Amino acid sequence: MALKRQRLCQRRKALGYSQERLADTLGVERSTVVRWENAETDPQPWHRTRIASALRVTLEQLDDMLVDVSVAAHRGQAVRDMERDPVSAAARSDLLNGLRTFLSTYLTDSAQPAPPLPEVRRAVGRVHNLYQRASYTSAARLMPDVLSHATALTSSAAGIHRTSAFRLLAAAYIAASKLAAKVGDGEATLLTADRASTAARLADDRALAAVAAYQAACGLMGQPGRSVEAEQVARTSIDSLASAASTSNPDLLSAQGALLLLAAVMTAAQGDTKQAGYFLTRAERLATTLGADRNRLWTGFGPTNVVIHAVSAAVRAGNPDQAMEIGARLDTSRLPIVLVGRRAQVHVDLAAAALMSSNDRSICVLHLLEAERVAAEMVYANVQARTLLLHLLAKERRTATPGLRPLAERAGLLA
Repeated sequence: MALKRQRLCQRRKALGYSQERLADTLGVERSTVVRWENAETDPQPWHRTRIASALRVTLEQLDDMLVDVSVAAHRGQAVRDMERDPVSAAARSDLLNGLRTFLSTYLTDSAQPAPPLPEVRRAVGRVHNLYQRASYTSAARLMPDVLSHATALTSSAAGIHRTSAFRLLAAAYIAASKLAAKVGDGEATLLTADRASTAARLADDRALAAVAAYQAACGLMGQPGRSVEAEQVARTSIDSLASAASTSNPDLLSAQGALLLLAAVMTAAQGDTKQAGYFLTRAERLATTLGADRNRLWTGFGPTNVVIHAVSAAVRAGNPDQAMEIGARLDTSRLPIVLVGRRAQVHVDLAAAALMSSNDRSICVLHLLEAERVAAEMVYANVQARTLLLHLLAKERRTATPGLRPLAERAGLLA
């Protein structure tokens, strides 16, 4: 049985390294690189820093690549699986194995001591940070423990600390919901959002409850036949926040802005460009009030994010030329540094726009390659990007898109 560190190999190829060239860069033999990729040996500690630097990843991301060992499939097996079930092929469901196991466990060991509140706060912040940096594998690996510790804290904390504990639990479930939405699991997105909402209400935190509502709408939108429910959740949440005159509170303002942007994308997908424009205009006003690109409650809301969603709305509305025109003026360098995934998402939307506008597969592939360059795991985990790749593979012209097949291999869609 042949083993393979697929992601390690995929990352090397994404940067244009042959095994020989990487070996030369690291000062080792090619056979050493081969053994690393075939999971026959592990790099020594003194090699890992240099490998991470060469592959442009963090040491933590490299560790994830090294522990991710799979059985090497025969060439063409992934294609046959894709033909049988294209929806499953597009979703990176394996990333959520740990989260799903946690969600299915309703009785926990009450004798297990909870970590101190500051430690849980740091852990919750870390998984949000990893998600926003598009380190999805690392976020998924930590998620079950973070949720477990946050849950335990709500049982042991008392007084004002109990309120803080439920606030952290809500934030932890929001991070889990984001990850589930990214990989295309609508049911897990909705379940974790619902738990986040319950925790936020127990903490009496209106802003977190609004972000949980945003995630619930995402979960509904990701399930067949539930788009009307998704829009209803978004609209009622927007109306509730607007009636509360929340613009003086930056957290509530950011949550309301995020919901307006989601509503814009939803209505654009239904072909109602006038309503989508109305929501974008309202969001733009809130962003102006906020005054800068910020990241309150990990929403990333601000003026630049409004423009990013204008690109997404144009794509969903079937106006690719408009999307590309807006994208050409977009400056994502204004975003907070941590929002790596948000920067990469622009290129996924522009890839879709290129395909819709002129069926230009080469430009589509170039945008997907740029998304991968900005965020190494974007194409690997993002269900929208993977769906685009499946579409491109179904009508592949190798001479026109020489980078497609290697990209699909790195995304795990081809063996």
